[in-house]
Amino acid sequence: MSIMLTTTALGSGILARFPTNPAPFQFHSRNRRSRAAPPPAHHPPHKSPALRPRTTLPLSPAAATTAAAAMVSAEAGIDRVLWTEAEVSARVREVAAELAADLRARPEPPVVVGVATGALLFLADLVRRVDAPLAVDFVRVESYGDGTESSGAPRVTADLKVDVAGKHVVVVEDIVDTGNTLSCLIAHLEKKGASSISVCTFLDKPARRKVNIQLVGDGKFYRGFECPDYFVVGYGMDYAELYRNLPYIGVLKPEMYKKDSCN
Repeated sequence: MSIMLTTTALGSGILARFPTNPAPFQFHSRNRRSRAAPPPAHHPPHKSPALRPRTTLPLSPAAATTAAAAMVSAEAGIDRVLWTEAEVSARVREVAAELAADLRARPEPPVVVGVATGALLFLADLVRRVDAPLAVDFVRVESYGDGTESSGAPRVTADLKVDVAGKHVVVVEDIVDTGNTLSCLIAHLEKKGASSISVCTFLDKPARRKVNIQLVGDGKFYRGFECPDYFVVGYGMDYAELYRNLPYIGVLKPEMYKKDSCN
């Protein structure tokens, strides 16, 4: 009898240590997010997602100070926002739809030429929304340097790799103001044998126009927004190679740049 009691007690101990219905094992990985993660904090629409902390781990006081300084520096000098990130995206979608309808009617795939580096973001967003066969290439034309005004003497410093002879070309620009750079590039592409040339610019600043832009063949002019006469940055546009990463179009404070001799 004592043996039976001892066995029973031992069995109870085993059951206590190893329950018959154990809770399911929870596997946690540093590379997986919890399904019960808290909702993202609200951010104003004109703020750059790139400026928000991307880690959910707590930061040390020193790291938090560094992160806060980086958040301020990326947008330092912006006076106000002309077009928010949402407005930029919506307008790109509209321009892409118009461009796609025209390109699908062409017998051969066109060549879309982005003007580096300012048109990089616009070009990437644009061509991903164009449902038509096309080739993509870049050309670099220097005109501004570190100033806020076109030098009036642009030059091609990095040419195309794609052959445009006998093809329709769509020049994609971030902004057209004086027209000097664009006219130089159109003449350059025409010499290379482009049969027709269209222009698709995200911003058009006609108040600054000094050159009458002549398209080639049955080329067409597309634009996202007509821009007031401000010095704008963001969405690929820069001042001294800064501000390109901002997802909105902002007006730069005058005190952030030195006045050019052209003013």
